[in-house]
Amino acid sequence: MRIDPPGKVKPPRLLILDDEAMTGETIARIADFAGFDAQNITSPTAFFEQVTAWQPDILAIDLIMPEMDGVEVMAELARCGCQARLIITSGVGSRVLDAAARSASEHGLDIVGVIAKPFSAASLRELLHKAIEVEMNPIAASPGERYPSRGASVEDLEQALTLCQIQMAYQPKVRCRTGTIVGFEALARWQHPQLGHISPDIFIPLAEANGLIDRLTRQVTEKALDWLAEISSSDTARRVGQNVLQDVHLSLNISARSLGNGALFDAILLLCRERGIAPQRIVLELTETSAMQDATTSLDTLTRLRLQGFQLSIDDFGTGYSSMVQLVRLPFSELKVDKRFVMTATQSEESRAVIRSVVELGHSLGLNTTAEGVEDQESLDYLDGLKCDLAQGYLISRPLPPDKVLGWFITREAEREERRLAALSSLGLLDTPAEARFDRLTRLARRLFGVSTVLISLLDRDRQWFKSRQGFDVTETPRDIAFCHKTLERDELMVVPDTHAHFLFRDYPGVIGSPYIRFYAGRPLYLRGGEKVGTLCLVDTSPRDFREGDAELLDDLASMVENELARASSDGNDLQTGLLDHATFREQAEAACQLCRRVGLPMALVSARLEELPAINKRFGRDCGDRQLRDLAHLMTEVAEEADLAGRYRATEVTALLMGGNLEAARGIAERLRQAVVCSNDNQAPDLASLSPSIRVAELSPDEGPFEQRLEAAWQCHSRVEAD
Repeated sequence: MRIDPPGKVKPPRLLILDDEAMTGETIARIADFAGFDAQNITSPTAFFEQVTAWQPDILAIDLIMPEMDGVEVMAELARCGCQARLIITSGVGSRVLDAAARSASEHGLDIVGVIAKPFSAASLRELLHKAIEVEMNPIAASPGERYPSRGASVEDLEQALTLCQIQMAYQPKVRCRTGTIVGFEALARWQHPQLGHISPDIFIPLAEANGLIDRLTRQVTEKALDWLAEISSSDTARRVGQNVLQDVHLSLNISARSLGNGALFDAILLLCRERGIAPQRIVLELTETSAMQDATTSLDTLTRLRLQGFQLSIDDFGTGYSSMVQLVRLPFSELKVDKRFVMTATQSEESRAVIRSVVELGHSLGLNTTAEGVEDQESLDYLDGLKCDLAQGYLISRPLPPDKVLGWFITREAEREERRLAALSSLGLLDTPAEARFDRLTRLARRLFGVSTVLISLLDRDRQWFKSRQGFDVTETPRDIAFCHKTLERDELMVVPDTHAHFLFRDYPGVIGSPYIRFYAGRPLYLRGGEKVGTLCLVDTSPRDFREGDAELLDDLASMVENELARASSDGNDLQTGLLDHATFREQAEAACQLCRRVGLPMALVSARLEELPAINKRFGRDCGDRQLRDLAHLMTEVAEEADLAGRYRATEVTALLMGGNLEAARGIAERLRQAVVCSNDNQAPDLASLSPSIRVAELSPDEGPFEQRLEAAWQCHSRVEAD
């Protein structure tokens, strides 16, 4: 064995087992260039001897070998208690590779990943560097601690509990869509003075087998709740300049052995009350298998915990054998996708199928879904595409010691803010003139909610600027006194029924002075990349209740604003008329139909069709026909300012739609349009073709059915206003 000079750091050791010497030499050469100390062996017998003598950090094993296949090799490694990390290589299909990896995990081996032959040097280097990553906290294992001289005993664990040697680490959980922090998982860590780092996979089963698990759970819970109380305090909020940490959740792992111990859960509830922590902020995690072991006890205990306010999560979902009936019976609030599927999602269609099924199952049962083991952006993007709710893993952060969490949070939030500001700038909307496409939505919101003010705010670095405003004269306000600033810290609707009764807002300048805000409801506005750039908000000078139906309506309207943010002002516009083109008008009219159906509002339409346009094109030329279309669109825009949509519905037709409008309102627009056409014809040259549109009005009741189907039915009993 090589002896390095004092002070020199040993390179990580890679031992390769592959019966094809050339392949093994290629892997070794790539590893050497990447800074590894690599050896290649073709014989399983020599391989096992070198594992013992050389104590490598990483093993790369081929599956198909003549003497002893890779599955047999891994079983023998597990029997010997091998602690090295494992990479599996082979030219077999992905299903076999995935099955081999699962088999190795079931044997307790530390699998880094699988790599199919042929592979690139870059992909192998990436996997090798992933294998040597060490958790960034002071209680992580160092290379010299991977091989303790003896195993931990129950006496060691008892002493560790007595001396409070079990330390804590916290792994963040964030929303897949936006990256906003929502909670932390508390993880127990044991750094023995002589034995070094002892894995939870070792000391937790030791505690369960020797009647120490409840004592361990109680100690871990007490430390974690003390930490949560500190990090979510008002002092911490002032230090970091955000209030989001005051609502973060804390996940605690619960052993199946503890489910029958009601006294333990009573103690946890008491610990929460003593620290002023709402039980709703605590997520108790049980593995799928443990939750299903004793269905009756589980049902009683878990139901009682839910009644007390605790949230419940099934951890490692997808690895057990529970029935759908049992899952539906138990009152869980969250499903956690096992990290073994998430970590292989980019290479394995089978893993993606499992993830997809779990997420769909969670949503169908009304549960949050969390993916563990998210290590790359591609996996996170896949999860976001499935609408998985939450994610945790090395891409977001490794488990952090308690004193490192705030620093991580502050640094990460600063980076996210810069990305957010860049996305906002890319919209090109700041300090631009008012646009009808946004104003129509704020007018509609003001009409539907009956509030004094509706705003579309965009949150810049030091200010909030209003892209659209109804009932408010100011164009911008400082960011630090903006309600919308607090809304964007979270990923959800923020409602303040009475600002005078709210600890955060009762002394705000806009509350104690003009505009004397007493009610606020704001919903974040998201770009397609997940960035939160502003809000759609309702403001009133009187306190108000805000019901679930109101929240759904505001969410629908905010989605319509987001659709406008996603397109440039000219996107979806008809080149001839400047109105919405047919496809965009139809799409937005369909969304308007759904919204009106939800709240029970009628819709009214005014349509103007140039039925003689083909003849005019033939007689006077296409330029004349195009001018007539432009003139008609211009007149419709002028007389239908209150319309919520205006578009070129068909080749010869322009249509205005009023949400919440009735037939009388539509007839008023139609009459104004008729008069405007008459005036336009009187003022044009005698040799030019006159405008002669067929003007129709219709009312759509808030019934089921797609927009165009309902519109065709409405035209059957339409009213017509002829132009003179």
